[in-house]
Amino acid sequence: MAGSNLKVLTAAQAEQFWEDGYLVLPEFLSDEDVSALRSSLDVLEEWVQSHRHRDFMHEPDSQELGRTVIRKITNIHVHGGVPWRELMERADVLDLFEDLIGPDISFHHSKAMMKPPYEGSAKPWHQDLPEGFISPDEADRLRPLGTDLQPEDVPVVAIQYYVDDSTLDNGCIQVIPGSHRRGLFEDPLDESLIDPAEAVAAEVPAGGALLFHCLTYHYSAPNTSPNWRRGMVYEYMAPTVGVNLYDSGTGNLGWGTTLRGS
Repeated sequence: MAGSNLKVLTAAQAEQFWEDGYLVLPEFLSDEDVSALRSSLDVLEEWVQSHRHRDFMHEPDSQELGRTVIRKITNIHVHGGVPWRELMERADVLDLFEDLIGPDISFHHSKAMMKPPYEGSAKPWHQDLPEGFISPDEADRLRPLGTDLQPEDVPVVAIQYYVDDSTLDNGCIQVIPGSHRRGLFEDPLDESLIDPAEAVAAEVPAGGALLFHCLTYHYSAPNTSPNWRRGMVYEYMAPTVGVNLYDSGTGNLGWGTTLRGS
């Protein structure tokens, strides 16, 4: 979708993203970034043990850890403090998304997928743009993708940053390459559409990132290892996409905020 004046990605990387629906960036965050982000998550993870909020999703009591653990935090750009707020609108991040969706960039949402040791639950196969996130007209436009509509015409892209190594052992994301070309399906996704033999494990080291299209089928297995697998998702879109926006009431930078262009 983006032109030839790429700022972050190579032409080969951009082509691979649109062909496969995902792209691993093994190195994106600096060591200093990872340290600051990890420290803020450690503080937040401790704080949410005794707090309840509609943005916090807890796992059941952990038999291994002996306490309730956090599974998911929606709006990490708000709850995570300054490091996560700054990451949302950093110039290099917006340059990366400009390479994919063009010069007009809006924020869709953020979430921290904490995937705690031993108790991090599986996430079934799904797309990141379920019908509840988009208007009925937009849903009709996207179901299914055909010869007149390509993934490039659906400019909603997510990046998942990792502050821990993301491996098969601790439940890394698995994707179906090219599945973003199959169109929008009802949520939950009918798993009869999935051939597990097509799945690719998107392993990413700490400090790396995973880019994926909003319609790419993806899944993660349980974390049965003693290691965290914390991945923070930030989703961006072109302002032309007809999405339903959610207001958490917890910050000024909410869903739908224009970050670059108009």
